Amino acid sequence: MDQILVWNENRLEREITRSILSEGLESAEIILAPEADIALRLLREKEMDLLIADVPKFDLRHCDMMAQAKQVSPDTPVLVTSVGVRADIAPHVWRLGLQDYLLKPCRPAWLLAAVRALKRNASVASDDKEEQRRRERYLKLLAEQMRAFCYKKCTDVAKDYLDSLYKDIHNKSVIRFQALRFAEGLVQLGDPLGAAVQMRLAGIMEQFRFRFDQQVQKYDTYLVLKKMLNVIFAVFDEEGSYQIGSEQRVLNYIDRNIKDGISLDQAAEYANMSSYYFSRVFKKITGVNFITYVTDSKIAVAQEMLVDTDLPVLSIAYELSYNEANYFSKAFKRKVGMTPTEYREAHCGGEHCL
Repeated sequence: MDQILVWNENRLEREITRSILSEGLESAEIILAPEADIALRLLREKEMDLLIADVPKFDLRHCDMMAQAKQVSPDTPVLVTSVGVRADIAPHVWRLGLQDYLLKPCRPAWLLAAVRALKRNASVASDDKEEQRRRERYLKLLAEQMRAFCYKKCTDVAKDYLDSLYKDIHNKSVIRFQALRFAEGLVQLGDPLGAAVQMRLAGIMEQFRFRFDQQVQKYDTYLVLKKMLNVIFAVFDEEGSYQIGSEQRVLNYIDRNIKDGISLDQAAEYANMSSYYFSRVFKKITGVNFITYVTDSKIAVAQEMLVDTDLPVLSIAYELSYNEANYFSKAFKRKVGMTPTEYREAHCGGEHCL
C-alpha cells in the first residue's frame, strides 16, 4: 500500500486533500501532518512514497523545512502546493530540488494526476545516476549547438534524446519524469536571455507539466521542446546575435518555417537578396537547390510523424502545407521508395508505434 504524507497547517485543507486522495486512489494510506516537526519525524520513521507539502510562501522557515525533508528522505518525491504566481514559485521549487508543484486552487483531477506521476517507486527508478548522466550529456550537446546558433542541430539533439529514452525505457512514469526534467533543463539554458524569455519558456513548461497525457507521447514532447527552441532562436534573430550576412541565420529561418510551406521568394526576402541570386547562394551553401532542401526536410518530418503519431496521412499532408494528399504521397514515394501508408506499416506493423 502506498503511503502519502500530507503536510498542511490548515486543518480544512488537510481534510479536503485526504478526501480527494482517498476517493481517487484505490490503495493508498493518507497520513496527515499539521506541523513541520511531525512531518519530518514521519519521514524519518516511515518510507513515504510521496510528500505533499503546502507552502503558503517560500520564506526561510518553509524553505528550511523543504531542505530538511530532502535531507531526511532524499528518495521521497515532493509535490508542493502553493498560492501565488508561477514566476515566484517555480524558481524555488527547482532550486530546492523538489519534483513538482501545483498552483492553488487546483482541480482534484490535477492533484490526482500529479500524485500518480510522482509516487516514490516511479521517481526512484527514473532518476538514477545513469539517467541523470544521459540527460546531462544531451543537455550539454544542446547548449553547444545553441552557442553555435544551429537550430536544426538543436532539434536533432532533442529528437535523439527522446529516441534514446523511448528505446531503452518502457515504464511510462519513468519516461514522463525524464521528459519533464529535460524540458526543465532546456528552460534553464534560456536563463542568459533575460526575464522576458524566461517567462515565455516557463509558460510553455507550465502547460506541459499539466498535460500528463502529452508527456508520454514522444512526438508531442518533441513539439514542446521545438516550441521552446523557437522562442530562444526568435530572440537570437531579434537581438542580432548573428554575424552580418550569417548563412546560419538564413538556414535557421528556413528550418524553423519548413512546415509552413516557406517559398523561395520568402527566404530570399528574409536574406535581402533577389530570388535568382539567393537560389545560387543557397545551392552553394547546402549543395542542393532550395526546392529539394525544403522537400527533403518535409519528407523527413513526415517520416517522424508516420512513426511517432497516429495522425491520418491526409492530416500529415495538411500539417506540412501540402494542399493535395496525392501530391504529398507521390513526393514521399519519390524520396523514400514507398507510399506513406506503406512506410507506416513497415515501421509500425500498421499500428501507432507508441
